[in-house]
This record gives sequence, structure tokens and C-alpha cells, in this order.
Amino acid sequence: MVLQTLTFRPDMLVSMCAVCVSDRSGGRIALVIIVSTLILLAVANWARKKYFTNKK
Repeated sequence: MVLQTLTFRPDMLVSMCAVCVSDRSGGRIALVIIVSTLILLAVANWARKKYFTNKK
């Protein structure tokens, strides 16, 4: 039983690595989108407060 799980199979290793890489890149893309959206909202809020509010 232990020898079956420790047996080296190059074809299985390649298929598992492809799945891991695709999952990580999707997560990275989502993280970049979330962070860039937060930065864009922060800049828009700063610009609105600085240039578009009526000063009394």
C-alpha cells in the first residue's frame, strides 16, 4: 500500500503540475484585479475630494 503511493510516475506529475499552475495563475489574476480596483477607487475618491467638492 505504501509503495503504491510512493511510486514515481512522470506522467502523473506533469498532469498534476499543470492543474496547480492553472489554479495559481487564476488566483493571481483575481488578486491583481481586486487590488487594482481598490487602488483605482482610492484615486477616484481622492480626486473627487480634491477637485470636485464645493469648498465653502
